[in-house]
Amino acid sequence: MVLVRRRASAGAGRPLRPLAQLLLDAAFDQCATWDDGLAAVAGDDVVDAGFLHRISPAIARATRGWTEVSDGWRAPLRAVQHRQMLRHLRALEDLKVVGAALDRAGIAWVVVKGATLASVVWPHADMREYYDLDLLVEPASFRDAVAIVESTGGRLLDRNWPALSASGRGELAMVGRHGTPLDLHWHLAVAPSVRRAFPLDVDAMLARRRHHHLSVAPMPVLDPEDQALHVAVHAAQAGANRLVWLADVYYATRGVDWEELARRCRRADATVPVALVVDRAYRVAGRGSVPSRDLAQAADGVWGRLARSRDDLLPFPGLPGDRRLGGNIYGAARPTVPASMWRLGKDHVAARYQGWRHRHGRNTVRPWQQDVPDPQAREAYFATAMSGG
Repeated sequence: MVLVRRRASAGAGRPLRPLAQLLLDAAFDQCATWDDGLAAVAGDDVVDAGFLHRISPAIARATRGWTEVSDGWRAPLRAVQHRQMLRHLRALEDLKVVGAALDRAGIAWVVVKGATLASVVWPHADMREYYDLDLLVEPASFRDAVAIVESTGGRLLDRNWPALSASGRGELAMVGRHGTPLDLHWHLAVAPSVRRAFPLDVDAMLARRRHHHLSVAPMPVLDPEDQALHVAVHAAQAGANRLVWLADVYYATRGVDWEELARRCRRADATVPVALVVDRAYRVAGRGSVPSRDLAQAADGVWGRLARSRDDLLPFPGLPGDRRLGGNIYGAARPTVPASMWRLGKDHVAARYQGWRHRHGRNTVRPWQQDVPDPQAREAYFATAMSGG
């Protein structure tokens, strides 16, 4: 018989499976305690669940003092944590090289997502799993920034210029001198549809940037309110269905000026998605209601109630093999219910199409990384980027 514990924040007080409870405790840096039900869980299942939610290193940290853990758990978790720390150190070295070159060129930039979240936002650098380095540079200098990364020994991976120009993507995939995958952004929203829906002011964000010590040196990062806004919009667009994204939001909102965050959300038409994601993060973390009147009111709207009703039926977090792990309600959240419904339908059609492509072996090659030189399309892409899209 598998024992369960209750966590009221996970949806209508439903019982959580022991592994799901462990995931929550690990992600939110709680004092995780052994549950006898975990004795029946194989080490590979723990690692798979951690990978699903991108928090395997946090699980290793949370369970490192457990005497009940067998070698079947301990060895793979230690290996995962070790690999993440190696990726982190390599990313910091590539960040040091590229950042110094951008600074010498006088280009405004910030490091976002994985490296800064692990080093600045999360409680410990060995908790958050990430694989690439994300840099945001001022749009007007994007062409120069690409050349600068290449001058430091980096390589451009995205070279299908007709496809890139047609897509209007807000980033180019590169790789740093030391081998770290590097996404160079001229906008935080990669897809044009997301930029239109949520008009984030990149230049204003860069003007408000601050410096924080990321092990290697002080590096520019977004200010706390922009950081919270960015990770919440990103989490919503990703479906808010991975613990890593909810923990990003929870940790990033600690100590923010909630009134200022609400103002920036309104300017970016992002109040509803940010409110829903913050609400979910605080519920699963067991931290009660959203500490902002404006965001709390938005979370209590029609779309927010729909999201919570889904959690009542399917307590979060899900585990590998569970059905309906997607987060389309969060990804579709827009300022109005009709706009959200339209987006939900469009995303559903797109997901079915991508599923068909996957089943028929059509998604084996990343289209942007096919080498298709086209000087005119290349110029068109950079013109879009440097105008801010």
